[in-house]
Amino acid sequence: MRLLTVTLASLILSASVASGQTASMVERYFKALDMETVFEVLRDEGVAAGQDLSSPEGVPPSPAWTARLERIYDPDKAKALFLEGMQGIDDIEASEAALAFFEGDLGAKIVQIEIDARKALNSEAGEEAAAAKVADIRDEDPSLYLMYQEFIKVNGLVESNVAGALNSNLAFYRGMATNEDYSEGLSESFMLNSVWEQEPKIRQEMEEWTINFSAVAYSALTKAELQRYIDISKTPAGQRLNTVLFAGFDKMFEHQSYELGRATAEFMIGEDT
Repeated sequence: MRLLTVTLASLILSASVASGQTASMVERYFKALDMETVFEVLRDEGVAAGQDLSSPEGVPPSPAWTARLERIYDPDKAKALFLEGMQGIDDIEASEAALAFFEGDLGAKIVQIEIDARKALNSEAGEEAAAAKVADIRDEDPSLYLMYQEFIKVNGLVESNVAGALNSNLAFYRGMATNEDYSEGLSESFMLNSVWEQEPKIRQEMEEWTINFSAVAYSALTKAELQRYIDISKTPAGQRLNTVLFAGFDKMFEHQSYELGRATAEFMIGEDT
């Protein structure tokens, strides 16, 4: 009995230590990847995208709609959802080596240029400039273009983003379906079929966006620096880091899309409060 007691005590202590280690890793993730800024950028993107739903035939434009969007994409709520998603991944400590990379000088530089690139692509002019940049690189420096494509493939950016977008779109429909005025027309089979029909277009958009993003962001890196980034991404630690990040973002985006769907239904029929 004493052996069992000691063993249980050891397990509890080990679990406590592991929990502390995970908490420490989470703190390091947020600091190294400047997640606070990322959530602010995503808030701006979400509110802007939500405003695109405003029209006489859709959601009536109003301060109330803007306020609802700001609540949906609130950075503090986004952080809580992201944490919930990433903490559902086992063995987050396996990403240690990749996280340490982002805590170094090159990693910090990459985090900043990625945030800047995301902001730059948040306008039609920015997207057009990025597409032109990609065309120039493809023609004038094919080896660099291939490095960008390798980076995208190694990190599974197209597949992960396509899956995330499809799940978010389904969540939007399910949010709308919570309103009885839309529930009958939005059957589960209808929602699934509608979302799946969007897959080819979403895939094309993601293929374009990821290469545009890469050209804008990583043009600030030398080829040697970009290769280092590709190399760390290929490691088990790099792959685990990607798994953790996508889990966090998927949880966040799906919840936000669900709430956006609910809000859209309410505002379209005038139930907003």
